[in-house]
Amino acid sequence: MSILMSSTIEQEEKIKTLCSYLSKQVFPRYIQSDLIEKIEAEKLFSLDDKQLEQVESLHDASCVITALNTIISILETSSLSTQYEALFTESIHTLQSYQISFPFPLSFFIEQKRTTFSK
Repeated sequence: MSILMSSTIEQEEKIKTLCSYLSKQVFPRYIQSDLIEKIEAEKLFSLDDKQLEQVESLHDASCVITALNTIISILETSSLSTQYEALFTESIHTLQSYQISFPFPLSFFIEQKRTTFSK
């Protein structure tokens, strides 16, 4: 018999905070505001209670928090490159396994950064 500890309210709040930080602080560094508005309108990267229900245990919450922190850390690095592709993709797959949509591969952000800085 195993005991499963459910995720805490604090962990769920941390997940929401990280998602908000990603969409409000990190995405604007790469994505134009009109596309961000479309993402928000389509709710492509927003969490509702139904999605948070997928994050049932302490382990689940830790996996989601780690995936979000990893994505944020990679996108905030000063030298964004494909060397982070496997880690970034693994983090996206972790989020998707909990029904959390992350619509962009790392290559999208690398291309956006090139476009932004070449102007």
